Formats: sequence, structure tokens, C-alpha cells
Amino acid sequence: MQLFDSFDPAPFREKDLDPDAEEYIYNAVDEFSLKKPLEIMIHLPSAEVSAEIETDLKEAIKNHFSYKKLLTEIELKRLLYQGRRNLIIALTFLFVCLLVIRLLSAFEESLVNTLFSEGLLIIGWVAMWEPVHIFLYGWWPIVHRRNIYEKIAHMDVYIRTAPPAE
Repeated sequence: MQLFDSFDPAPFREKDLDPDAEEYIYNAVDEFSLKKPLEIMIHLPSAEVSAEIETDLKEAIKNHFSYKKLLTEIELKRLLYQGRRNLIIALTFLFVCLLVIRLLSAFEESLVNTLFSEGLLIIGWVAMWEPVHIFLYGWWPIVHRRNIYEKIAHMDVYIRTAPPAE
């Protein structure tokens, strides 16, 4: 019962894993290459083991991490949508900034004109930071997390009985 979230009112098969148990499993799998085959071994007192409990545990772990994978895929889709939307906004803003700079170049060169033009150029490129960050760096951690959840969901789960404590 330590594997499951005690605040989850759902039936046994669909119970959420305890956040500490989930984090432990996730971190343990994250220490290895995704290509390395792994399995989950659960040690239980022999009095608590039955075919039904074994099936329920395996199914609960698979369901939990499959659901976490689905949530991560949704998060990735939202991030990429946000990146596309921000890219369109940033490119439009940069275009407007460059257009204003071009218009300012028609006027007499002055310190205020140069200051304003350079400021517009800088702020136009700063506007590009967020979409560039999303497409270069932001999505990698989410894909990695999704891949770990997928690996855990497909791992074999074994139950080993421990002799009763005396």
C-alpha cells in the first residue's frame, strides 16, 4: 500500500502512485540509458501476495505511467503551439521594428534617432528570445520525461515474496 497515494479515492486498479514512489521509480530509471532493459521488482510479505494483487499492481503501475506519458505529450503539444504562436508574434514585432528603423533612417542622423533605432533593433531581437528558446532548448526536457514514462509503462513488473518477519 506504500506505492499508492492514500488521498486517491479511486478503485485500486486506477489508483495514483504515491508521489514519493513515482519519483523514486522515475529517478531510478533516469539513471540508466533509455536503451538499457530494466524491470521493476517489488518485494512483499508472502501473506500479502496473491495473483489478483500481482495483476493489480502491474496494471496500476502501467496505467499510472501511461497516463503520465499522455499528460507529458499534451504538455509538449501546448509548448510547441505556444512556440509557434510566439514566433509569429515575435517575427511580426521584429518586422515592425525594422520597418520603423528604415523609416527613421530617412530623417537626419542625430543622437536621438540613433538611440531610438538601436533600441528598436535590440528590443526586436529580444522579442525573438522566447520562441527561439522553446524550439532550441525548451522541448528537450519534456521529450526526455515522456520517454522515461513510456519506458516505465512498458517495463516488466515482478513481485518477489519475502519471508514473514519473526
